[in-house]
Amino acid sequence: MKRKNASIPREEPESQNKISRRTMLKFAVSGSLGGLAAEPLLLSSAAQAQTLPPAGLAQDMATAANAFLNSLNAKARGKAAFVFSNSERFRWHWTTPDGFSRNGLPLNEMSAEQKTLALSLLRSGSSKSGAKKALEIMALQTELKSDPEDYYVSIFGTPGGAAPWGWRFEGHHLSRQFTVVAGKVAVTPFFLGAWPTQTAAGARAMPREEDAARELIQALEGSARETALFQAASLTAHVTGNDAKVRPPEPVGILYSELKDAQRSLVMELIRTYLDVLPETLAKAGLERITVAGVDKIRFGWAGSLEPRQPHYYRLQGPTFLLEFDNSRNSGTHIHSVWRDYDQDFGYHLL
Repeated sequence: MKRKNASIPREEPESQNKISRRTMLKFAVSGSLGGLAAEPLLLSSAAQAQTLPPAGLAQDMATAANAFLNSLNAKARGKAAFVFSNSERFRWHWTTPDGFSRNGLPLNEMSAEQKTLALSLLRSGSSKSGAKKALEIMALQTELKSDPEDYYVSIFGTPGGAAPWGWRFEGHHLSRQFTVVAGKVAVTPFFLGAWPTQTAAGARAMPREEDAARELIQALEGSARETALFQAASLTAHVTGNDAKVRPPEPVGILYSELKDAQRSLVMELIRTYLDVLPETLAKAGLERITVAGVDKIRFGWAGSLEPRQPHYYRLQGPTFLLEFDNSRNSGTHIHSVWRDYDQDFGYHLL
């Protein structure tokens, strides 16, 4: 029987499971991950030979998902696989698995080859920089003395079949989910977070997501800043939570059309920074959707301190999307950020 949660607790910093640094380093790809890890992922010879055919994004995902499922025994497959109609598909979160129990198969219950195949699936739905960012977020768990293998893979429906299917890769501060219908792919909502925002060695998993927004609010002056700064104190959380479907919140902040060119460039940098975690075709489609809806209608709003390492929150809100970034916890060193699409979350528009 799958686990259920009656309520969603607040994320707590005390969720600490000791794990060795050696285990964490398994998650680094060849070379450095922004200083967060510095050894290559350990692959079996069979896994090293695993490649995805250049047959289109949806097919790549199906190939990776089926390779992963076919590597599992019946017990493991029973944890990882769900029917597409299961409400589990809409049950998602960003807090620790201790704080919100996950369903699916965790990396720490997989063999080395199965982990490799699970990460191949993650890469099939990510750009190169997006996969790197995901591994950086996972590697940060060692800073909290938590398990960087406590991330869960869930497959919904039959990958590559005629019927809709989907998949999810999720754990603390990382939630990526995909819905595939007739070769079309939906990628929202997606969540990226980081704690700490900077390690003792100076490494950062999400630098421009934080810095570009601060540069923007600090570049505004007079009435423009007054309009953008909609609240003196930071929010304590992003307002959309983990709802399965969201509506546009009350508009706050300054319109893109009221910004100067350099300030507009920072807005577009933020948008591209988030979309760039996606495969190129999906990132381009996402940007085109925003452009067609009207970039002049996007609003930038800020709440909280303008200084680094102080609690703050910002949002970018357009006709079709909402980006929320909250850094209110742990004295402004704990990022939660989420991208929502009012019509396309969980592939509602495809079904």
